[in-house]
Amino acid sequence: MSTVAEDRDEILQLLYRYNHTIDAGDAEGWADTWTDDGVFDAGGSVLRGRAELVGFASGVSGVRHVVMNPLVDVTGDRARVRAYLMLLVGGAIGMIGVYDDEVVRTPSGWRFAARTFTPDASA
Repeated sequence: MSTVAEDRDEILQLLYRYNHTIDAGDAEGWADTWTDDGVFDAGGSVLRGRAELVGFASGVSGVRHVVMNPLVDVTGDRARVRAYLMLLVGGAIGMIGVYDDEVVRTPSGWRFAARTFTPDASA
């Protein structure tokens, strides 16, 4: 059985792998950070399941996702994560906002079950 500290580290690695795969254009790798039935509310557009996630990630290019100040609360095989996102486009800040995540332990490791992105309208 892993410790809470080990779980938090694995969850942080999941957040970083999410960013690196989508920024590199690896739609399949990005979809691997999700459960097969994962739900992503991308600030109004809701994606459900692997096929929709891969389709979304396939259309992303020329950006860098920067996740900051993650708070990870682990309870058994589930965790809630809140973090800030800064999206860089061409070296400039294109968008900022907040991620609110439900993460679950699977046989393949920690994965996103649900992620909601809320843009910060004041930025």
